[in-house]
Amino acid sequence: MTTKSVAPSTEGMHRGAGKAGPVRSRGTGSRLARYALPALVAVTSCIALVGAFVAFRIFSGNADTRFTDGRVPTSFGALWVDSSKEIAVPKTVHEGHVGFAQDGPPDKVSLEVVVRLANTTAAPVELTPARFALRLGRDGKPISVDGAAFESVKLLPGAVFDARMQFPVKGGEHQLSLLFDDPDGSGAIAIDLGRARFQDTAGTDHEGH
Repeated sequence: MTTKSVAPSTEGMHRGAGKAGPVRSRGTGSRLARYALPALVAVTSCIALVGAFVAFRIFSGNADTRFTDGRVPTSFGALWVDSSKEIAVPKTVHEGHVGFAQDGPPDKVSLEVVVRLANTTAAPVELTPARFALRLGRDGKPISVDGAAFESVKLLPGAVFDARMQFPVKGGEHQLSLLFDDPDGSGAIAIDLGRARFQDTAGTDHEGH
């Protein structure tokens, strides 16, 4: 096996005995480059380690942890409720192809919730509306999503997604909890939405549908 050796060029070293300055200059530059590169790599590694540590401290914890800004940790990162509001659909009477809203109690009342989810892991996460539910009171039966602005979404690493959903609710005052079924199989995470009063409807009781 033939090994080829490559030596540094000495062209500038034989131009004259009094021209040794450039040789020393090249040697100094080589030494600086040799030491600068490992130093740069070390600094970059330190920054990456600090960033990873901060991310771990921010998102580590169990399902009962709450942050001051409302974030709740999940197996893939965090979620928090961006907004929630009542939506009342009026009772309508149809004349031909035209519908007219009637006075009186609404035909249907829903709670619209917008949840922001952030994936801080290195793997994508599949999310569907079926992972969410609403609970009225402490022991109420979970209410499934009645309508959503998405069917299924793959939350890629580093991505943030706003999930907009609606839940049917009955009239009266209720203590509200949003339930999220964490993909890791650890069970449902409950997020307290506070108390709210909803209009009585002219239709039937929607709870549990």
